[in-house]
Amino acid sequence: MRHPVVWAVPAGVLLALVLMPVNDGFYIGFVNYDPQGDEQQWEWRYVTEVMRRTSGVLAGHMLALVAGALIGRRHRLPVALGVAAATGMALGSAVMVTAWAAGGERLRAGTDGRVLWEPAVLESPPYWALLLAFPLYALLGAGLSRLLPRRPGVVVTILLVAAWLVVTAAGLSQDDEGSIPVTLLWLVPPLAAATAIASAGRSLDVWPPYPTTPAGDWGEQAAIALAGGLTVYLVAVTAATRWKRRRPPPARG
Repeated sequence: MRHPVVWAVPAGVLLALVLMPVNDGFYIGFVNYDPQGDEQQWEWRYVTEVMRRTSGVLAGHMLALVAGALIGRRHRLPVALGVAAATGMALGSAVMVTAWAAGGERLRAGTDGRVLWEPAVLESPPYWALLLAFPLYALLGAGLSRLLPRRPGVVVTILLVAAWLVVTAAGLSQDDEGSIPVTLLWLVPPLAAATAIASAGRSLDVWPPYPTTPAGDWGEQAAIALAGGLTVYLVAVTAATRWKRRRPPPARG
């Protein structure tokens, strides 16, 4: 029961369900507590849909990283990579299916039966990159487990979690202006993932005096940075792991 293959998927499903109320109140709590007019009402409904349908994804990425690292310590590297990739994909699929099923549909009619306003142009969120990140994180964790001499201590773990919370909050706070440099998104995958989700819901300018003006890319740039950055890190870790395995042991005097 201690093997990550056993507990990773149930833990991911639980994360998606537990975090659903947090995602549900994200817009009112952190973006606009009093949406006015049809445009802002639409943004409220759409951002809430995106947040609900990605519930547990950002935390699930970190779960995939941890699961991959634990798998890497249990198996030889070739086996560990295969198991980690499969576990990451199963975890990501379970999280996203759970979030999608529990997220529900966007409200499209008011209490009076009137069809609510919707924009003419609307792009889908980059779910492909968010899903792909799961096996990439798991593979990265498996590789890092061979490079790091031991597991991080309590203090280091707390600092890492705090750093993840900070960059996640920074990414989710992005609006249609996209103020985070692209280079930084490539360097910090958790920041790119959070930015992709935030930009997916807030790429339409709904604020006066020029509402309903397309002003963003619906998270596509951040999604590419997420997938590309993780791939670059994975290649670098794999190369470092192979170099470490082939390096001759130090001579004893």
